[in-house]
Amino acid sequence: MSKGTSTLKFYLIAFFMLISFISFSQDEDSNNGWDNQAYISNKIAWGSDSWRYSGELQVRLKDDFQSLDRWFIEGTASYLYSKKLEIVPDFRISIKPNEVEYRPGLGILYKLYRDKIQYVNQFKWQIDLDDHSSNHAVRYAIFINKQLNNKMIINYVAGAVYRWREGFNGIQFIRTGPGITRIFNDQHTINFNYYLSIDNDGENWHWAGIPSIQLIINIDKDYKYLPAKFFSF
Repeated sequence: MSKGTSTLKFYLIAFFMLISFISFSQDEDSNNGWDNQAYISNKIAWGSDSWRYSGELQVRLKDDFQSLDRWFIEGTASYLYSKKLEIVPDFRISIKPNEVEYRPGLGILYKLYRDKIQYVNQFKWQIDLDDHSSNHAVRYAIFINKQLNNKMIINYVAGAVYRWREGFNGIQFIRTGPGITRIFNDQHTINFNYYLSIDNDGENWHWAGIPSIQLIINIDKDYKYLPAKFFSF
């Protein structure tokens, strides 16, 4: 068994042990206002020169991992305008239990570098469309990525979404949390993150813990500038 395979198995076991511990450590009384959710995704990325493309399939679970919140397919095109700036249009189709939602978006990523640390500032507008309504949202998030060596990157993310729609104007959610990235080779990378989420339904705030796992397959990496490292959270 190769060292890379052993390491991958170790992280997968640790990840699912974390999910089990969080889920079963919550009894009925202590679980009031708290939910355990999960994001599981696979992303394929390719491109060259000043363009980077990606396609992602993500599944989201809620209600202590017992219910499907949604699954979605998202396509992204990033134009690496300069070493510090990316322009990122995207389009997402979300399949929910009772409806289908379409979400075009347009983002700007501003990157800074210092001592093997990449700071990524994400500014993004999006519109969510379904059979009944359309509503707008803007988001700001910062991603801090520290490269430990050729195989490991640690990261931290903090961000918020402000939404306006009929009957609601305000911050919809705030999410923050640490993560770690394991680089196996030029083609395969896996991300582990844990988010603390605070969501606003218009009347009450709800807390959630969200472990996230993402496998990235890079088909081509011949870029003019280093792309920003960020997540769909």
